[in-house]
Amino acid sequence: MLSTLMNYRLYSADMAKSLARIASQASVQRDADYYKANIGKVKSPDDLLKDQRLYSYAMKAYGLEDQIQSKGLMRKVLESDLSRTDSFANKLVDKRYRDFAAAFQFGSASKAAVQTAAQTELVTEAYSEHRVRAANKAGEVVDLYNQKIATVTSVADLLNDPTMLRVVAKVAGLDPDAADQTALKATLSDALTTGASGSTNAKLRDLQGRFQFQSVGSPNTGLFASPPQIASALADMAATYFDETGFGNSPQAAAYKTNYVKSVLTANPSSQTLTQDDQVLDYVLTAFGIDPTSVTPSQIKDVLNADTSTTPNALSTMPTTTSEQRLLKDRLTALNAAFTYDTGGNPTTSVFASSWSMDRLQSGFYEAYRADDVAIDKLRTATFEARLSNMKSINDLLNRDALGTRATLDYVLTAFDIDPSTESNFKLRQVLMSDPSDPNSFVSKLKDERYEKLAAAFNFGADGKPTTQRLVQSVSSQTATGTLYATSFGTDVNAAKKDIIKADTQAYLKAVGEMRTLDDFIDDKKSMKYALKAYGLADEKLSDADLRKLFTSDLADPKSFANAKADKRYVKLVSAFNFTPDGRVRRDAEGAQSGFTLLTTQNKFLLQTMETQVGQQSEGARLALYFLRKAPDVTSAYGILADKALFEVARTALGLPAGISGMAIESQAKLLESKIDFKDFQDPKKLDKFITRFSSLYDSANTSAASSPILSLFGNSAGSNGILGYL
Repeated sequence: MLSTLMNYRLYSADMAKSLARIASQASVQRDADYYKANIGKVKSPDDLLKDQRLYSYAMKAYGLEDQIQSKGLMRKVLESDLSRTDSFANKLVDKRYRDFAAAFQFGSASKAAVQTAAQTELVTEAYSEHRVRAANKAGEVVDLYNQKIATVTSVADLLNDPTMLRVVAKVAGLDPDAADQTALKATLSDALTTGASGSTNAKLRDLQGRFQFQSVGSPNTGLFASPPQIASALADMAATYFDETGFGNSPQAAAYKTNYVKSVLTANPSSQTLTQDDQVLDYVLTAFGIDPTSVTPSQIKDVLNADTSTTPNALSTMPTTTSEQRLLKDRLTALNAAFTYDTGGNPTTSVFASSWSMDRLQSGFYEAYRADDVAIDKLRTATFEARLSNMKSINDLLNRDALGTRATLDYVLTAFDIDPSTESNFKLRQVLMSDPSDPNSFVSKLKDERYEKLAAAFNFGADGKPTTQRLVQSVSSQTATGTLYATSFGTDVNAAKKDIIKADTQAYLKAVGEMRTLDDFIDDKKSMKYALKAYGLADEKLSDADLRKLFTSDLADPKSFANAKADKRYVKLVSAFNFTPDGRVRRDAEGAQSGFTLLTTQNKFLLQTMETQVGQQSEGARLALYFLRKAPDVTSAYGILADKALFEVARTALGLPAGISGMAIESQAKLLESKIDFKDFQDPKKLDKFITRFSSLYDSANTSAASSPILSLFGNSAGSNGILGYL
């Protein structure tokens, strides 16, 4: 009969061959083939529990064979959301249950959806950021126009400059990229002979009136006086441009509108001027919280000119039946009090009352415009989110809605700086169904980050229907990584350090949630450093090339880069992410199990089967192999004490009497800690030496015994936290 050590060496010397021998056994092969062929059909915990063959295979793989009949318990385990620390599986002391739940992710994985909540938040944030960027760009265009206009002497000068043409076309209500420059030049030049009224287009007539045409010169030469625009016209030009580009409520527009109003009220402060100029009137009404559509310019003029010391007047005759009417009267009364006009519309002193000033008017406008700007964005976002909730396929996004608009699609494209007017549905369909992590996909070949972000923001499968999200790291793995990162600092952590750890974790979770490719992860040095520290690899000198080989390792291949390092820390790191061997990103929860998790389960089944078969020949060898697999995960004496099988190996190897089990748990832990450096278990040579000592002492203690109660050690508290690529 072979000794414990020889049996142990027979299997551990070449674990790949040992597992291959087990896998070639007919019964094992049949079970493996059935599991692989049918596990993809499982969509829920009930599906798994109903198929006894699949269920039994999985339970044995994770060392839970003794709990196969406890289906009520296992349903709760499978339904656990591992991203929540208070979930059922997380609260169980025995880690086998958490590992089992993690192998299926029924409770943690994202469900098929057009967008997850996180993706929707990314789109709305991108939309807000776009609005800020676009408003800044509009401001830059206006600034450049103001710089260049002083040098313009003719219509040709004006329209031949791309920036000035853009502003002129927009103010005229035309598309700058499609405006007929020749016709626009002719229209403006014609003002020299026919005057501003020569055009039948109201916006063109207004545009003509903003320039100073010379009264002499050849017809249609389009000459301007110097300067071609006076200050008020220039400010009005800017304000109109902002309105036409959709940024009339931006901070940049507010500044230009304020300058324009100042110039108008300084040049001609009459109430007639204030009410006849749409820009000025809108500014003043906005500052006082008055809806411009609720009053007419003539009504405002009467209010401004009203003498409230006599009755009747424009204010005293206003209706006050409803709360809306009373509120409007109050605001118009405040407007009257702010200005000093006589009944003829002329300012008696300054245009403002002593208690008012341009600064106060400006403050009122700025406060109101900010509220309007926020309200506009909120309305657009709310519309997007409401329509998103009713989407069932990619067609619902691309096709026009019941109102004949594409407001939702326009919102999304705008968020990613894509012009909705230039995109075809065919191209967008191909983009939205592409995998941005695949270098050969349609979207990747476009070499445009905007479209990659668009593709990553939605979860459409090849059939155009919603599926699960592609995540560089699943939500539950993100949570586990965060926990490991905090643990890596030890237990003696002060408040300041805790704040730093929290900030680091928040930054990591945000960054990893937005990553689309393996390159994104490798290039983000801060996030990579966080992950390496979490998995105990912070001090390893890993180049970008090493990291790429590491994360694209096929963990089912014992010779892969991660497995070949013979250090389980690398395998644990790689298994915490969703990268495939070809560098793509898997979708979250592609079936109950696929890829790595399927291979992990099959490998665990082989390990359990091997250890069981070894135990039939040598119970000591089974303990030795089990310790080889489990010990590298142990970081404290309590990890040994929580597992009867591990404790038996440690007690025997250290030559401790069986009676120590009667000691207080704290005393047992203290004794073990005085005799074991747990870091040694992560060193393969030191671990092997420990197991060799156990094997010799075990045989000495058990050679005369007819039988040994070893099987009882692999029951309720025996864990099974082995890893793919047995070390």
